[in-house]
Amino acid sequence: MNSIDEHLEKARHNLAFLDSINLTDDDFADWAIVALFYAALHFVRAVLHDQQRDHGTTHSRTQSAVQEVFPEVAAQSYERLYSRSRLVRYEVLKASLLDFQRLRDTDFDAVFRQAQALLQQAT
Repeated sequence: MNSIDEHLEKARHNLAFLDSINLTDDDFADWAIVALFYAALHFVRAVLHDQQRDHGTTHSRTQSAVQEVFPEVAAQSYERLYSRSRLVRYEVLKASLLDFQRLRDTDFDAVFRQAQALLQQAT
């Protein structure tokens, strides 16, 4: 991704996907968590791009940059989103609708609000 706008568009695209699946039970909560994480990743990368920080091409490099730029609470929320998305993708870990809702309402919200604040400071 080459610009802040491209990252923001990709984040919004991921959120639109979440809205489109009409998640009402546990069936696809795992994939909802994955999409939620990737929305957060692109909001984070928009901030990092805006601050001319190298976020690299790996999750570990992005996480390092997040720890440098974001307040500790938001950085920890980002780490939880990443960790949970990996667990539901690669491990035989069942995710529930409640798991998704909690991540969305706490960790995703913390990352999203902080990203918005940091982007607004730049304008």
